[in-house]
Amino acid sequence: MRFLIVDDSSEFRRALAQMLRGRWPEAHTGEWDPSRLGNPVAALVHERYDLLLLNLHPAGEAGMQWLAQIRARPQAPPVVLIADYGDTHVAIQALKAGAADFLRKTGLTQQRLTRTIEDALREQEARRQEISGARSSFVRTIPIDALRSGAPAQDNAGHIPGYRTLRKIGEGGMARVYLAERAHDGLQLVLKVLDPGLRRDGTFLQRFVREYKLIAEIENEHVAHIFDQGFAGEQAYIAMEYLSGGTLAARIHEGMSSLAALRLTSQIAKALDAIHAHGIVHRDLKPQNIMFRPNGRPVIVDFGLAKDLDATSHLTRYGEVMATPRYMSPEQCRGRAVDARSDLYSLGAIFYEMLTGERLWGNEGPAGLLQKHVHEPVPSLPERLAGYQTIIDRLLAKSPEDRFQSARELFATIAV
Repeated sequence: MRFLIVDDSSEFRRALAQMLRGRWPEAHTGEWDPSRLGNPVAALVHERYDLLLLNLHPAGEAGMQWLAQIRARPQAPPVVLIADYGDTHVAIQALKAGAADFLRKTGLTQQRLTRTIEDALREQEARRQEISGARSSFVRTIPIDALRSGAPAQDNAGHIPGYRTLRKIGEGGMARVYLAERAHDGLQLVLKVLDPGLRRDGTFLQRFVREYKLIAEIENEHVAHIFDQGFAGEQAYIAMEYLSGGTLAARIHEGMSSLAALRLTSQIAKALDAIHAHGIVHRDLKPQNIMFRPNGRPVIVDFGLAKDLDATSHLTRYGEVMATPRYMSPEQCRGRAVDARSDLYSLGAIFYEMLTGERLWGNEGPAGLLQKHVHEPVPSLPERLAGYQTIIDRLLAKSPEDRFQSARELFATIAV
């Protein structure tokens, strides 16, 4: 592993080099003093580096311009910008200029630095594979090892004609979820099977069938693809693609950089825009309902509580009760009508969690969460994340009129 550290301060360069060697003991850490050597693009002519750490304000020069020149080179390495100060605007500008991430020197730790670099290298490799055609940017299903997912299906549980049930991989109040194979071609997918006891419950059955109808025609890389829906005796089922990349909840638990959180938020906003364009509000957006394709793209799943804004529905009352309190908007908590801006509030709670690694409103129970969503002021981010406060404030505004007015507006603001 070869790194180039570009900063005026020899002391800071040495500190970064020490952090890097703590994670990659065999790494080569080159140091470049821009006050003496100028633009580091010259270093790339004769040397190959896996990543550059670049001061945003080197020797009084415009680091953004240097960044653009570096990224314009063939086979350019990822660049992480580092600065003494910076806010949301600087972070977004850095990403749009081609930076892999933006870090502030204040409070920078080895863990945070190495996590950022690992994310940058992973993203670089994913883009290289897409450019080379090694993997499509829209992979509907991939082969998986069934023996490593969930638990064996018991007896004839989840059996649907035309499918071979392999494992039970999830269970909720309405349905059980199975990993299965389609009999005629061996395609591995997910079967979501309604609890037989609810087959005769008109409300739940309508909700289950409507989930299929709402998203069956949405062809978007950020929305899970549904292959089939039907009935087998007392069992209603939906067959959908299997997403092997895990959930956002798991990624938050592992930890992520602030810029990785911003990038994911922009991608989720793009996904919400596709859903909202079809007149659909998800109403239960949460980290567990955001999964990933093998190429790292986030995918929104579980539309069981979604609402078609163009249709008259009698299921709203049930949806308000069943949604997850942790991520509900104030208008949901009050039992009022919701629109696309409710999903943006939920995304704000998720963004807060991605940034801080902590859940909004801590360990409050359901009743306390409802109260805080409605009445509690938006919490302040830690000082190191203060640059993202304006985005959090707009997403988590109590009144829908004070939020971003659409997912498209949010995406246009933070797209990276």
